[in-house]
Amino acid sequence: MGNGIKEIKCGIRTWLTGKRMVWLCVLPLLSGGIPGSAGSTACAAGPEGADGVAMVQAEDAFTAWQEEEPGDYAMLIHPKGTPDNFLKLTEAVGEHVVEKGESLWKIAQRVYGDGGRWQDISALNKLEDPGRIFPGQCLSLPDREYSLQKPWIQRGEGYYLEDAGAFRFQTPERWALGTCSLDARLSAFTGTDRRARVLWSLEDNEMGEDAWAENWEEVCADMRQTAETVFGEDLTELSFEKYRVESGNEVYAVRCIFTDKNGERQIVSAAYRFGQKNLMEFIGLAPEDFSPDMGRLTLYTAATFEEYEEERHMGFGDGEKGGEYRGMEVWNYPSLHNPFVLAWESANGTVWRLKREPAAVEDFVINWKEPVLPAVLKEALQIKGDIRYSDLLQIETLEAVESAGYDFCSINGVRYETDWKAIGSGDALVEDLSSFGGLYALRIQIGDITDVSMLEKLTVLEELEILTGAQAPKIEIPDRLRSLKKCTVEKAPLQDYVDALDESIWERTCREQKITTFQRSKEDG
Repeated sequence: MGNGIKEIKCGIRTWLTGKRMVWLCVLPLLSGGIPGSAGSTACAAGPEGADGVAMVQAEDAFTAWQEEEPGDYAMLIHPKGTPDNFLKLTEAVGEHVVEKGESLWKIAQRVYGDGGRWQDISALNKLEDPGRIFPGQCLSLPDREYSLQKPWIQRGEGYYLEDAGAFRFQTPERWALGTCSLDARLSAFTGTDRRARVLWSLEDNEMGEDAWAENWEEVCADMRQTAETVFGEDLTELSFEKYRVESGNEVYAVRCIFTDKNGERQIVSAAYRFGQKNLMEFIGLAPEDFSPDMGRLTLYTAATFEEYEEERHMGFGDGEKGGEYRGMEVWNYPSLHNPFVLAWESANGTVWRLKREPAAVEDFVINWKEPVLPAVLKEALQIKGDIRYSDLLQIETLEAVESAGYDFCSINGVRYETDWKAIGSGDALVEDLSSFGGLYALRIQIGDITDVSMLEKLTVLEELEILTGAQAPKIEIPDRLRSLKKCTVEKAPLQDYVDALDESIWERTCREQKITTFQRSKEDG
């Protein structure tokens, strides 16, 4: 072969002397130089010793040559077994500028973990003499080649979750298929370990085939910014991958580790395929210690996805999503779910919201217009004295609900029993609520509200729901609520009929039927 190479034999042993790694001399038996040593026609592959003998750290050399253990979803360079046990993936490498002291062997060893691929580099670049490369020379590098090990239950030809004439993919781990509590437009695979699940969704592809093929680096930077916004200081690790599958198009993957509110490390991984007709997303959620690796599991599942025939995505809806996905204010891909927000909400059990600074207001003691809400707040916030404006900034969600059988106030998801009949009027409650500058979501279900103009002070409010009595005048929502995304204003149904009933009869009916005054329909009558 080039430059007269006949044979290369490397004998490697590793000795540990205390904590110091012993460096070994590896003497290639050759009649010429190591292929392509930059700056020399017959220079060794590694750092030169006094006699020009290659110096290789034994631990690194051994690691590079040993065969990897084939496990479920392992990424193997030297696979064992039949081809049906693996998925073939390739990863583009690009170009490499030769540095002084490098050889084709060293480049192949570092880039591919296999020095023997120096021949592929030589062939791709049509080098007449692989033993001569020079500092500054630009070399095109062939793709990395991986064999993604199938799980043991799917080795061989495998099996598919089949859908009538549109797509198929190999299911994760034979897990059960069910609905997703985080978003009704996602389905979920779940195994015996209920802490882990794989969410998936299929939609018409309006982003284009291989939508990220040309701008993947920009997508990675954009996703990194989203992850940092969602997780903040709780973000631990973030990585991105792009591979080409045997069918010819790309599979894109992201893997993220973060710490939840209990201090536990969680993993979220997402993998995407963009076909001619459909786009597919797989989102894996699990604790970090879950096995197998969730990043590899979702990558594998996405890599097996295939489109076929002429149909689209099996008629899951008519293309209308019925509202945008959550977390879209920090996610630039409206056709796809925000995996970081889904993971945050799944791990922490609460709704994620983009933190916004409320209007700058000098702190003051609240002058309450009614007695019920401050009593609840003192219990919720454990305050004995006066309640100040700064105290209320801790509250992000609040519900004030008056019903026939049970009144309550929910603060940041914790429910407290109350009696709203003592407030005097619903408008007095609304005026008190206008001091909650940090509120993101507010639900008021009080029968005699007539004016909500005071709520214009809630500059970060995103969700507002008001249910009032049928005799209430039209409620005008203030225009200054610029952050508002969702607003519902309704009057209680059948209020005239209910007003005609004896109060004790109506309250008893509500208790028996487990309904409230503001949840009735005509069928309730």
